[in-house]
Amino acid sequence: MMYRRRPLVGAGRYNLSPGAPPSMSLFEIATAAQLAGSVVLALFFVLLERHDPRPYLADWMAAWIAQAVALAVFLVALRWGSTVSLAAYLFLEAGHGLLLCAAARHYHGSAPRRTHYLWIVPPLAAWAAAGPALISEPLVLHGVQYAVLGATELAAAALLWPGRAGGMGVRLTAHVLALIGLLHALHVAAFAGLFGPDAPTTILLQAGPFVTLLLQMLLALAMVLTVTESTQRALANSNTQLQEAEHRLKILAETDPLTGCFNRRVFRELVDELRAGRQGPQGAVLMLDMDHLKDINDRLGHAAGDEAIRQAAEAIRGHTRSTDIVVRWGGDEFVVVIPGASGAYAQARRDEVANALALVGLPASAGLAVYEQGKDIMTAVEEADREMYAAKALRKQRLSGTGG
Repeated sequence: MMYRRRPLVGAGRYNLSPGAPPSMSLFEIATAAQLAGSVVLALFFVLLERHDPRPYLADWMAAWIAQAVALAVFLVALRWGSTVSLAAYLFLEAGHGLLLCAAARHYHGSAPRRTHYLWIVPPLAAWAAAGPALISEPLVLHGVQYAVLGATELAAAALLWPGRAGGMGVRLTAHVLALIGLLHALHVAAFAGLFGPDAPTTILLQAGPFVTLLLQMLLALAMVLTVTESTQRALANSNTQLQEAEHRLKILAETDPLTGCFNRRVFRELVDELRAGRQGPQGAVLMLDMDHLKDINDRLGHAAGDEAIRQAAEAIRGHTRSTDIVVRWGGDEFVVVIPGASGAYAQARRDEVANALALVGLPASAGLAVYEQGKDIMTAVEEADREMYAAKALRKQRLSGTGG
């Protein structure tokens, strides 16, 4: 069946004879140019979607493919008057607009699965099949089609607009979609003769595909910018997650899991920095050994012993500066490095920490030594360790009644 109708303004008549088709009108040339641009954009988005399978990119790719095929079959309808081609054009152009809406929803992550859109196919197919048969006036038919297309483009712009904070790309995409939708609304008004008999309607309709092509090129640029900005945000989020993971791993590598204090690895790094001259040359080392942990373990169990160690660590940290380094040395022993401390200040800190431990019922033996220029911190550790064990031995002597 051939579609016989009056010619579209500026488009020439369909050629229904078996002879050669007439020369192309300006409208057909403009439509062919728009087709070429749509093919380029479709191929570009096919390649882009292969490397970045985000849902909205797949929708944009499908939209441009539908646009290219629609324009191709529309040219066939213009030249040879095929009703089938015209029906395919109506179906694909409407599909193009709906795919733009789906892409806008997918961009916000709120769209359902694509299978949920299948209910739209039968109404579109019905419109495409019945449109050419029910509407014999070409201007009315194209006016309805442009109204559908303009409405979907304006809807896509409205759906994208809430995401304008995402960057310049999505804002530009929404604006250009709105402009294309308004252009199609202008075409509808021209088809309906709303501009009056003296208006340059023919020029508008002939130049329409060229203007649409320019806007679509701008739209493609905006879409690429949107993808670039989205990719940058995704990379930034990935970098943040990697940094957080690195921070967590660093904490796991440097802290004692029971108490949250630093482990010996951090202490070794501190020693290396002191020896390399990257830390102040003066400070003090305080060593602490809990006095009754074995009794707690024997009477109440190791779970109670672990809790006692945690409480002791909290008491020690509660009476140290942010610049001090609290290390769980092993078992029930702790080392506190007090950078920049003199002998008198370090002794006052030792007494303060020892009193804090005694107040929570966890007394500890303490040893203190200073390190300074010419005296290595490990020498101070050895001195503090000897003093601590001497204090522990003295305490045992007193408890046994042999120490006076």
